[in-house]
Amino acid sequence: MGLCQALGNISRLLIVGATVIALILSILTAMSCELVQVDEASGSTWGFFFRGANGTCQDMVFGTEDEMILAGRTCLIVSICAGFIAGVMVTFEWLFCEICCAGVLEGIAFFLAWAVGAISFMFYGSDLCTADGKECTFYDASGYMTAAVILYLGCGVVLCFAPQPYPICRSSKE
Repeated sequence: MGLCQALGNISRLLIVGATVIALILSILTAMSCELVQVDEASGSTWGFFFRGANGTCQDMVFGTEDEMILAGRTCLIVSICAGFIAGVMVTFEWLFCEICCAGVLEGIAFFLAWAVGAISFMFYGSDLCTADGKECTFYDASGYMTAAVILYLGCGVVLCFAPQPYPICRSSKE
């Protein structure tokens, strides 16, 4: 096994691992009621889908007509889907077979997961955070999503610059 093959395998392992971590963080963000803290005195917190008070989430998804919250929800879901698709494509190509132009499609999927995940922070522009002089505070789930977005970006960069290894199943036969 050559140096490029070893570096390619290590980079693919890092990409797959980082993608799994980013997906877990994104899902934690979606399930959390602690994206923003609206009122520190009452302990009122809000997430993309749930709201809470004093660290306890309500069981039901809150309804809203606020376009910023709805768009943020959509961006979060698209980011999770794009990250999952990118991770599956990288894993499949790394383990089983080389696919023509797969690197481009994987890169686009990571770019989409990164960009749309970052755009999901438009939640901070919602009426919840801007009406009546309110100010939302960055809270736990915002940190999760920030880390997920950074991981998606890192995966895309590593994918772009790391050597592409032969698929593991194919290289063991040679």
